[in-house]
Amino acid sequence: MKSGDKVCIGMVNDGTIHALLALDLLHIIRQPNSKFEHLVQVGNRGLTTRSRNLVVKTYLETTNCEWLLMVDSDERLHVEAFNKLVAAAHDKERKIVSGLVFAAFFDDNDQLRAVPTIYRDLGEQGLSPIDDYPEDEIMEVDATGTGCLLIHRSVLEYMRENANPNQGKDWAWFAEGAINGTYFGEDLLFSKRLKSFGFKIHAHTGAILPHQKEFWLDQRHHKSIRDFALKQNKHED
Repeated sequence: MKSGDKVCIGMVNDGTIHALLALDLLHIIRQPNSKFEHLVQVGNRGLTTRSRNLVVKTYLETTNCEWLLMVDSDERLHVEAFNKLVAAAHDKERKIVSGLVFAAFFDDNDQLRAVPTIYRDLGEQGLSPIDDYPEDEIMEVDATGTGCLLIHRSVLEYMRENANPNQGKDWAWFAEGAINGTYFGEDLLFSKRLKSFGFKIHAHTGAILPHQKEFWLDQRHHKSIRDFALKQNKHED
């Protein structure tokens, strides 16, 4: 990211954010020569796709920041993670950089699984979470969630300029629906559309944002399950 570039943080929430996230934002703001300049908040009324579009629209029309960092309000954003994203971003080489956020799912055995929301495209088999990601590195991915996504202004402007008449200029970014019989939420379909326009998507696996569930879900939970699975596979071999 260029020395003079500034970041707008965009957030969808119900009017409140976790106190720890608020403290994180204060620490980011108070950094010497902080890249943070603006905050956009849009209330979530149960229509997340609509709200995410409004975040982008508001960012483009009310700020001059070169970068938008979309963050969900049920996460932490440590200074270290913010700075790693900023350092990884580049207005030509890496216009889209995701942090590492984990979602929680129960498997067929009712065991809790921490799933990294970065994906590789397996073709007919669909998108698969990248469990074997390298730690604390920048890597190219095929899709990512929008829990932590840093994106250059030019990408969002390009999408608006190339919106179809049905989308219009205000709803040019997020949608949800089916592709070839597979349903995608607004985040993964957003990645699909970015790739269709020729944009590369990167993730920084060292920029980890703990995700609040009944507890703060982060890399420790994913690693314990991944390491156990690797040991089981070696034992079976």
